[in-house]
Amino acid sequence: MVLPLIPLIVAAATAASATVAAKKGYDSYQNVKEAKEIAEATERKYKRSFHKFEQARQQTNAAFESYGETKLMILNGTMKSFVKNFRKLKNVHFSNKTVIDSIDSVSNVDHFMREVEKQTIHASQIVVSGISALAGGGLAAMGALGATTTFAAASTGTAIASLSGAAATNATLAFLGGGSLAAGGLGIAGGMAVLGGIALAPALAIGSLIFASSTEKKLEEIKKQRSEIEVEIKKLDAARNVLDEIQGYTLKMKQLAQCCDQLFAKYIDKMKKIISSSGSDYMKFRYEEQQVIQRAYQLAVIMKHLLDTPIINEDGAVSPLLKEVMAKTEKHLSQSDWE
Repeated sequence: MVLPLIPLIVAAATAASATVAAKKGYDSYQNVKEAKEIAEATERKYKRSFHKFEQARQQTNAAFESYGETKLMILNGTMKSFVKNFRKLKNVHFSNKTVIDSIDSVSNVDHFMREVEKQTIHASQIVVSGISALAGGGLAAMGALGATTTFAAASTGTAIASLSGAAATNATLAFLGGGSLAAGGLGIAGGMAVLGGIALAPALAIGSLIFASSTEKKLEEIKKQRSEIEVEIKKLDAARNVLDEIQGYTLKMKQLAQCCDQLFAKYIDKMKKIISSSGSDYMKFRYEEQQVIQRAYQLAVIMKHLLDTPIINEDGAVSPLLKEVMAKTEKHLSQSDWE
């Protein structure tokens, strides 16, 4: 009498197994769906962040190059003209401080003039050869680093080749790395670290994650990778913020250099007229004429401070001197007694 119950038990067991299988199948489907949604959303978020970072990197590089070209034009223009005409003067002696901080003795004037002359010669070599010859980040390095730093890497006659060497590489890696990042201070070494983060996007490998044998395990892996990529996104955002800051400083320095250059050009023209009408002996000039010469010299020193001041140092961080130099330059240029 028991035997007739067996088919019922088997049927019940079969139904239970089907229910369990259906539940596992549904869970697997839900895991696959959730994993795919997480992977795709994380990838979209990463790509948005990287796109913004890449824009900031390109814009910062463009700002460096533009400022670098401005520096070269000033050195080969007004600074070169200043050296040429100031060298015509004799018995030059400034009895009062007429420059930033200040260089006021004859010996210091001579030293300053030699340094400026070296820079104008280097700039002239580059301009004559064509600015486009500054390959490998040289023009960006000229903008990012001080004129003294970039030209120091160049021996006489090889300025163009040398500018695409160590100085250019340091500048490039520094701004690619975002300088001194708020999220860890990566510096130059961070150039490769941040760029290395780009590889994490393909690492999502959505297809292989979705079709793994254990969808539950793969869902956990997706969640873990999402956390890792969120960290990389924060690094990219921090790098972008620093790049935006660096770009802002670069544009401001370019504007200050151009403003100073306009005033400088006026005083160089005045100096030319004085030499033409009154000769070359500074000690025989009238007081007003001596004042013009002193002002022209003062502007040369202000300009050299600007051009020599790096936007970023060799560690990739914003130069600690930058704000001070900018403030002093603005103060000097805003003086009401400039004619």
